[in-house]
Amino acid sequence: MSYAAILFDHDGTLVDSEGTHLTLWREAIAPFGATITDDEYWQRLLGVPAEQNAADLIQLRQLPTTVPDLVATKERLTQAFLASSHFPAMDSADALVRFAAQHLPIALVSGSQGFCIEASLQGHRWKELFTVVVTADDVTRNKPEPDSYLMALDRLNVAGRPCIAIEDTQSGVRAALAAGLDVVAIRNSHSALHDFSGATYEVPHLAAAFALLKPLIEQE
Repeated sequence: MSYAAILFDHDGTLVDSEGTHLTLWREAIAPFGATITDDEYWQRLLGVPAEQNAADLIQLRQLPTTVPDLVATKERLTQAFLASSHFPAMDSADALVRFAAQHLPIALVSGSQGFCIEASLQGHRWKELFTVVVTADDVTRNKPEPDSYLMALDRLNVAGRPCIAIEDTQSGVRAALAAGLDVVAIRNSHSALHDFSGATYEVPHLAAAFALLKPLIEQE
């Protein structure tokens, strides 16, 4: 099948950011004498919007704070990190993005805030390659709801035509499927226990997704 557009997730799919997010969440709750284990993060918080992460952490560790305050703390820490750096690209990410952009419209659809996405777009020189960018700032309901993908499809003007998303978390896969997209699910070490039922394809890493999609992209 040929596709009218490819829609990319950001964190954990195009950029290796999840380890940094885990570190920053640990810093955010450290003043309360709390921490979070690797397994708790990968199984409960991976691919989940910041507000839900904060709510889960407050409940999990009985933190004496509010969701808005904890989100604001995490946001300040993330902004400080991105002020002098950006998340590194996953293996094959740059090649896939540039190859796909030569053949068909591509969109970046992320549950992260706009300032995180802007840092990646600038740092990796991807800004001019993406036809559409949708972030958490653009929607009321974040992933796993389909709103961000539906907005991207509308802005791409490809509604009703076959499109495919690349995701690496259960939350993202559910959002893309609910929007009517085919989905390449990347089951890496962090998402090993995630439920990818319904995904069109499942691969172990982005390089494998590139190998899978390359002949389909070339049909355009």
